[in-house]
Amino acid sequence: MKDIQYSESFEQLWKEEAEVRTRIPNRLFCVTFLICNPLSSIAFFLSGDPFFYTLLPTHLLSGAVILGYFFLHSRKVISGQQMSFYTFATLICFYAFLLSRPHLSYVQSCLNLTLAVIFAALVLRWPLRYALVVSALGLVLYPLAIHFVSDTTLISFFEQGGVFVMAGHFLFPFVVKLSYNEGKRNFYFRYTLQQQNEALERQKTIAEQATRAKTDFLSMMSHEIRTPLNGIVGMVHLMMQEEENRDKPNDLLKTLKFSADHLMAVVNDVLDFNKINSNHVVLDPQPFNPFDFFDILKKTFDPKADEKGISLVFAIDPSLPPQLIGDRLRLSQVITNLVHNAIKFTARGSVALHVREVARTPGAITLNFEVADTGIGIPKSEQAGIFGIFTQVRVRTHSDSITGTGLGLAISKELIRLFNSEIHLESEEGKGSKFSFRLSLPYSTEPIAGRQPLQEIAPETIPDVRILVADDNKTNLVVATQLLKRKNIPYDTAANGQEAYDLFKQNRYDLVLMDLRMPVMDGFESTTLIRQLDPAVPIIALTASAFENEKERAMASGFSGYFIKPFIPQDFYAYIFPFLGITLK
Repeated sequence: MKDIQYSESFEQLWKEEAEVRTRIPNRLFCVTFLICNPLSSIAFFLSGDPFFYTLLPTHLLSGAVILGYFFLHSRKVISGQQMSFYTFATLICFYAFLLSRPHLSYVQSCLNLTLAVIFAALVLRWPLRYALVVSALGLVLYPLAIHFVSDTTLISFFEQGGVFVMAGHFLFPFVVKLSYNEGKRNFYFRYTLQQQNEALERQKTIAEQATRAKTDFLSMMSHEIRTPLNGIVGMVHLMMQEEENRDKPNDLLKTLKFSADHLMAVVNDVLDFNKINSNHVVLDPQPFNPFDFFDILKKTFDPKADEKGISLVFAIDPSLPPQLIGDRLRLSQVITNLVHNAIKFTARGSVALHVREVARTPGAITLNFEVADTGIGIPKSEQAGIFGIFTQVRVRTHSDSITGTGLGLAISKELIRLFNSEIHLESEEGKGSKFSFRLSLPYSTEPIAGRQPLQEIAPETIPDVRILVADDNKTNLVVATQLLKRKNIPYDTAANGQEAYDLFKQNRYDLVLMDLRMPVMDGFESTTLIRQLDPAVPIIALTASAFENEKERAMASGFSGYFIKPFIPQDFYAYIFPFLGITLK
């Protein structure tokens, strides 16, 4: 294995760790020799070796020195590794003295010394320098003591087991190094793994905080965008109901309604793009007239095309059936994104939408949609990633005023995928671009029935009820109260949760429409207080937040229902009437 380069901080940490891990082995080593050395004298005594009378006092003296090391260690003057190192070094000095004394035989002494080295190699986990010092002491002092002081020759010493003592001291540093490095390496791996886990945990925390921040931001943006949009949509539908009584419909108002409905769908998708990308969006097929659909869509872009002085052409196959069945809003969003981009990046020339029939069966018709322009085109190097999130063409020939989120094509691609199709690009820089896709849609040869206005409910069928509407946005209050006024339903209004709570204490209400985000007191706290007064009264969260976690929080806080702004009058009535015991006919 390749040598590991340890940092200074790790070396210090390992030094502290090694001291903790070897505390018991170091003490065990010292205690073992403190007890076993005097006991080893018994063998000499039993064999009648007079060496016993030299051996026992020497071992007792060395034991006293070891006890001194224990005392210094207990006072934290020396570490556990230093204590065992000083003990072994001291013992070698005493053993060298004993080897120089007269022996009947060196066999027992060599056996004891060899076992001592083996025991030390098994128990101790030292740095290499400690092992080298101890090994050098043994390899030098033992032969010197025999050769210069003892009457015994070195040959005799080696023959009686000295060679094993020398071999043990020679191999001791290698064994200690292997065991020490293995422990250090294992600790390093655990240490780095722990660091990586901590780093991952930090990254996870950062990611969770970023996700929460994104969710909070999108929730806030959802509220801030949907709130004024609710006023637009509500007012348009109220005006449309008035226009139904006129002889000549207002085309401008019709176009405005279409744009408001489309804007509402776009805002929903942009604020929750992950939902689209995760297959959580389900298409809602509804019958629609394709010619009216494309006519209104073209009128939406005519002003912008005229402003730029370019030609806008919608070439629709006249043989299309009078009724197609599909998600009109999603299809509108795709075409709008493509046409909008084409107009934005075309300075002169034309933008054209071609829709032609490709195939037809008794159950479905296949249509080819193609949006072509004579604009700046897309460089080949950027075409592969043009459908990525937040990706825009690097515009070099146009002004910096061309802006956008970069979500349009990404959303379009995902929506086309929901239609079980793919979007294709052909483009040449400086000559223009062409986006195309094919859809297979059910159809009918019968003209679509005219839109029926909401069936009016006679005033006498409305029970004696009263509604409290709490919202800090005046436009939203106007929309909600106008819809109630048209059904002759009495109501009171509150500008915040505190006012709603105060009004509820003073009056009886059959239904409460409560916004969630309001100053002074929000809808959550106000609902909690109202529930203490009346646990049964229906309270509907009338909110611009479309996030599931917000809905779950609202329902857990005591709300009876959750209705998302913006809304159209028919949906508003259909949602609140059941809470009032009113049945739509």
